[in-house]
Amino acid sequence: MSVLTGAEVTLEPGDLDLLLSVPTDRWVTDTALGDPAAVRRLVEQGLLVADDPAGPLAELRARDERLTATPWQRYAALHRAATAWDGVEVAVSDEAPAEELAETLSRGSPAFVERYGLPPPHFHRVGEAVPLPAVERDGPLYELLRARRTARGFDTGRPLSVADLSTVLRWVWGCHGTVTLGGDVVVLKKTSPSGGSLHPIEVYLLVQAVEGVEPGLYHYSVEHHGLAPVESLDEDEAAALASTFLGGQWYFASAPVLFVLAARFDRSFWKYRDHDKAYSAALLDAGHLSQTFYLVCAELGLGAFVAGAVNDATIDDRLGLPRFEQGTIAICGCGHAAPSGLEPVFEPYAPSS
Repeated sequence: MSVLTGAEVTLEPGDLDLLLSVPTDRWVTDTALGDPAAVRRLVEQGLLVADDPAGPLAELRARDERLTATPWQRYAALHRAATAWDGVEVAVSDEAPAEELAETLSRGSPAFVERYGLPPPHFHRVGEAVPLPAVERDGPLYELLRARRTARGFDTGRPLSVADLSTVLRWVWGCHGTVTLGGDVVVLKKTSPSGGSLHPIEVYLLVQAVEGVEPGLYHYSVEHHGLAPVESLDEDEAAALASTFLGGQWYFASAPVLFVLAARFDRSFWKYRDHDKAYSAALLDAGHLSQTFYLVCAELGLGAFVAGAVNDATIDDRLGLPRFEQGTIAICGCGHAAPSGLEPVFEPYAPSS
């Protein structure tokens, strides 16, 4: 596996010896290595880097430099490269009956269960449980927690208000305080926790239908609480791009606005250098933000979702995010929910004694 390209590579006879013969502290010519054609092939595969000034080989060298400078823990970098999606289409039909599609999405369809069997038990037991007092709570927080759910259908005829958009951005990703520590290091206070108080997750918006905001790609400026245009789009282009970003998950792509959660790995890894848990911390940050997003949307009466099955490599290229320095982790979306038939209907549950 090449970390620079994310592709699996089959080594030919002699390739490993050639790779081991290349020094890591100085440049050498391809002719000095004895087989220029083999060297070129390994460079194109991302196993060696070349001193080309431009073109795809220059981009691979830039990725290698960012990978070293950030700096990544090697196995985290391999995981990132190997699992990034580029142009993937999720096999989800928009013509199947809603009940059948809902079963497919939950992987609970009879055909799936027949082939793979039932999942592990829905309740996990470790020994005998000692009952705890039955405590019920009321109030705004608990009402929001009960209201939190995933929406898979949106009213495409009802744009999102700019006030609601501003509220979501301010209370999910906005800054609510700062403190300067030693060495002029500024720490931000946000509504979600962050590993090392670094808050590396940026949000980019794909706007389809927001009152007073033209369709297009934007970056949310936390510093100014405003939208910085990245690319203008018309309605059809925005809809097509939403589907591309989400790998064809049309039920999510109908949301009037998508929020791309993109990590600044260089910020996280500035503190956690080549650290075993640094990449995991960035993923946890995105998870914290997603839950806060759900709660804010629930308070506003909006439907919400978070999706991890996204074309992260495609999104990175479209937004111009330098590979290994920054990168997409997930997409959130919201809008006025509409019945889709894809949402499960839950029965109330009370723990049994």
